[in-house]
Amino acid sequence: MTNPFAAWKIVSRGVRDLDLSRTAAALAFTTLLALVPLVSVAIATVAHFPVFDTWLDALEKFLLRYMLPSSASTVVHTYVLGFAAHASELRGLSLVFIAVTGVLLFAMVEREINLIFRVRRGRSLVRRAPVYVLGLTLGPVLVGASIWSTTWILAQTRGMLPRTASFGDWVIAPLPVLLTAIALALIYKSVPAKPVRWVPALIGGASASAAFEVMKHGFAWYVTHVPTYEVIYGALAALPLFLIWLHLCWVIVLAGALLTAALDGGQSA
Repeated sequence: MTNPFAAWKIVSRGVRDLDLSRTAAALAFTTLLALVPLVSVAIATVAHFPVFDTWLDALEKFLLRYMLPSSASTVVHTYVLGFAAHASELRGLSLVFIAVTGVLLFAMVEREINLIFRVRRGRSLVRRAPVYVLGLTLGPVLVGASIWSTTWILAQTRGMLPRTASFGDWVIAPLPVLLTAIALALIYKSVPAKPVRWVPALIGGASASAAFEVMKHGFAWYVTHVPTYEVIYGALAALPLFLIWLHLCWVIVLAGALLTAALDGGQSA
C-alpha cells in the first residue's frame, strides 16, 4: 500500500486533474434529477412487496435524520414524495424515460470513479445492466434492511442492559458514521472495474464518513448563523441549500475515492 505522504501528493494531483468541484457539481445536478425516479421505483417496488415497507421506512428516517441538512430535509422530503407519487402513475414509454434518468446517475458515478482509478475500459453493458436494475429496484430496500436490522439488534442489546447504563447509547451514537463508512467502502471496493484491496477501501470509506460528519455540523452552523440564502430566497431557500449540500456530498465521495485509489497504489486521474 502506498505510504501516506505519497498518497497525499497523488490525491492533491487528482483533485486538480479531475477538476473535483466541476465533477461534483455535475453529479449533484444529476442526483437532483434522479431523486424522483429513484424514489418512484422504490415506492413501486414496495407497493408490489409490502414486506419491504418497514425497510424503506428505516432508510427514509436515516436519510432525513443523518444525511440531509435539517434546514432543507422537511421541504425536500415533502416535494420529492409528492413528485414521486405523480411519477409512479406514469405508464409505458414515459415510465421508461423516468427510469433511464435514474440509471444515468449510476452510469455517471461509475464512469467518474473509473476515471479516478485510471480504468480505461469499464465493464460491458451485459455485466452492468443487471447491477443497474438491481440497484434501481432493490438497492434502496436492501440498504434500508441493513439499517433496520442493525438498529434492531443494537436496540435489543441496549434493552438487556440496566437502565442506568449508557453503553447502549454509546454504541448507537456512532452507528450512522459506521454505516456510511461501510457503504462508501463497498462503493470504492466494487464500483471500479479493477481489483481494489479492502484496506484502502475501508480507509477511504472511513475518511469520507468522518468528513461527512464534520461537514454536517459545519453546514448546520453556517445555515443557523449565516442566513444569507433565507434572506435572499425566502421560502425557496431550501432548494439552493439542498444543491449546495449535494455538491459538498459528492466532493467528499470523490475525495474518498481519490484517497482509496492513491493508497491502493494506483495513479488517480
